[in-house]
Amino acid sequence: MSNKREEARRRREALLHRNENPFGRFMRRYKVLVIVLAILVILCGVIIFLLTRSKPEPDMGGYDFDVTMEPEDENEINAGGEENIEDITAAEDPIDELEGLGDDPTKDKGYKHYLLLGLDGLTGGFKGKRSDAIMIASVNQKAGRLVLTSIPRDTYVYIEGKGYDKITHAYAYGQAQLTVETIENNFDIDIENYFTINFDGMEKLVDLVGGVPMTLTQAESNNIRDFFGVPGTRAGDNLLTGVQALTYCRVRMIDSDFKRTERQYKVLMALYDKAKTMSPTKYPELLKTVYDYLYTDATISDCIGLATDVMGMGIDSMENVLLFSNDNGAGKMINGIYYFVPHDLEQTIREWRKTLGVEDYEPSEALKTYSDYLKSR
Repeated sequence: MSNKREEARRRREALLHRNENPFGRFMRRYKVLVIVLAILVILCGVIIFLLTRSKPEPDMGGYDFDVTMEPEDENEINAGGEENIEDITAAEDPIDELEGLGDDPTKDKGYKHYLLLGLDGLTGGFKGKRSDAIMIASVNQKAGRLVLTSIPRDTYVYIEGKGYDKITHAYAYGQAQLTVETIENNFDIDIENYFTINFDGMEKLVDLVGGVPMTLTQAESNNIRDFFGVPGTRAGDNLLTGVQALTYCRVRMIDSDFKRTERQYKVLMALYDKAKTMSPTKYPELLKTVYDYLYTDATISDCIGLATDVMGMGIDSMENVLLFSNDNGAGKMINGIYYFVPHDLEQTIREWRKTLGVEDYEPSEALKTYSDYLKSR
């Protein structure tokens, strides 16, 4: 009799187990689903907040080619030991011959190009401010490629209405719009949208995420402390504060503008890595800081499309390319001012397109004209 009761008890327990176990599994899955949905809601809220509050730059009232430039941080010269810098007294640029040549930029099949500009402060408004960081983000969703191409700020380019000058000065003359036109004309591409961020904002973002890890050389640490007057760094591993990270991005006197571009990229990626680990509770403050210092001509639809493409690929797969180097250009003193002058602009742009995987690129007549002119410098 006891055996029958024991068998009945086991059957009841087995039945209860069969009834409860699926429900238990369902509850566990439900909890996971709720957590995932909560994360998605937070992320969607973050994106919507940012996109709906993005804004264009204030209208400066047209281009101003008479604007007075503020002094360069390092005396208008690359003091980092560029060898054999040629000193040239340049003739006046043939503006009339070059005007309007770049009105039909090339579209690269499969790619969308976005212009990213970093400004070194906006105290006193936009006039006279230069773009200290200039990058092109090239997105090919089908190929799964996100390529960030950096352009040295001293690059000698044609600025429509002004003549040849440093590419960084295009922003001072006409803000992002003239910079977009200059990039399109000289590098033969079509820019979808621009995104401009004030580096003062980057300083606050770095502090907000708790600093960024960075390994400094002795020369970098010394320059940050002695030239810029910012204490607290050392050779080796550092956790940079906002002001230290911003200063690190400005260092070029010890080497070159190319190295400064690399430093800017390192800080950008370190900031991204730290932001990924932030608690969602800090997102509103992070986004408010971004909003206060970010300007763009992109619409909500544009941003959603870009975000969809990038999230589909993952920003961790981003490639970094430096458009110019000492192999395809040289520093020259022209009328007493330092510029980086490409040796063969047409060939450089051809090679850049190959890097992007664009095999059927043909340079425009405008690019060929600009390239021929630069060869004569």
